[in-house]
Amino acid sequence: MAATGSHQSSRFPVEVWDRIFELATDVPYTLVPEVYEKSDCIGDQHSALEAALATKRNLALVCKQWQYMTMRYLYHTVLIRTGRDLLALFCTLRNYATGNGSCVGTRSPGQWTRRLDVTLDLRNKCEDLERIVKHLTYVIKSLPKLEIVSFAIPESLGSEPGFLIMPLGVLDALRRSANSLRILDWSGNDFFPQPHQLEELLRDLPNLRVLRCYQLVWANGVIPSNILSSLTTLAVSRLVGREGHPGEGGLHDACVSLREFIYYGVGSIPQEFLIHYGKYLTVVKWYDDDGDELDLLLKSCPNLDRLTVSLDSLDPSVDSCLRTLSFPCVSYLGVMLEELTFEELFRFLPHLRNTVPTLRVFQLVDPPIVEQLLMCPLEFSTELIVKNLNENPFRVEDDEGNLLSGWCRISSLTLFAN
Repeated sequence: MAATGSHQSSRFPVEVWDRIFELATDVPYTLVPEVYEKSDCIGDQHSALEAALATKRNLALVCKQWQYMTMRYLYHTVLIRTGRDLLALFCTLRNYATGNGSCVGTRSPGQWTRRLDVTLDLRNKCEDLERIVKHLTYVIKSLPKLEIVSFAIPESLGSEPGFLIMPLGVLDALRRSANSLRILDWSGNDFFPQPHQLEELLRDLPNLRVLRCYQLVWANGVIPSNILSSLTTLAVSRLVGREGHPGEGGLHDACVSLREFIYYGVGSIPQEFLIHYGKYLTVVKWYDDDGDELDLLLKSCPNLDRLTVSLDSLDPSVDSCLRTLSFPCVSYLGVMLEELTFEELFRFLPHLRNTVPTLRVFQLVDPPIVEQLLMCPLEFSTELIVKNLNENPFRVEDDEGNLLSGWCRISSLTLFAN
């Protein structure tokens, strides 16, 4: 089998095989630059990346020639899910560093790695934490061209968030990719740097574009401008003021590249932040159903074009703020909901038509809500549902960006067939 595979592969130029391997293993929106469009979904991509990794491993096992040709795709994205994954990667990288790699005469596969996702469960008592830190530090140092690094450590190891602090060795290893690093993502609140260590790290990452972290410490309502000079997306759960922090005296427009703010809603509303930076923002994703943010966004974000918000419901009797709700004049509005019926949706859409004349897309961003809406017994005929959805001057989309009216037709045909 291996000889046949080698014979067949020799018939085509390497460029053709490269294209075939790329198409077979590609996962959309997971690498730079496409990932910038899904900057808040990095942690949700792990299952798709795992499936692609299985395909890559199978390709590498076909024959020795394929092992060599697929190496760049096998190591393009690295997932570390268990201590065993980490140990295997550590041994591979060390073997290549000492000239004992499985593909003789090739450089370390770490040269190809652009994305690293660490989802280790450090609560597992079978894992030796000190050994894990040692191996992880070595691995990150051996991946010098990282563009995306994500730490999705299950929370929490202790009674309080931030029980386990990220060691200095791991932070120093990240600095090896200082010039190439574009996205730094902490999806959990453990294995996270201390505030001053995070600030020092961010100062050493001149090309970082997306930062997601549990909390960010600032002072005087201002984030140091050398951090924001390249950062275009900031995603946080908390913004924490710190007494005695030097901060900065003011803002300089030329030093602020921030355009997208994602807020996960822990603690008080970041009013000071929006007062300072709202004029720069064109995209806001507000995953907090407190209901008081829209007035603040209207006042603070005059250039807002895309808005995603969380609401309890589109029914005014459930969510009282809907009776007087005023959305900014955006071209895109996404909503996250606890529940939804077509009746509630049809009451809400005229409100958008009358109050947001600039709207081009209205999207239901929760997959379970879309599924629930399409699977529940229809309150109206399919023709009436499609008519109500299509009579709007804007698109009404499901979580994947498809027209909701199209799915209603498909659901109707499926039910009829059954």
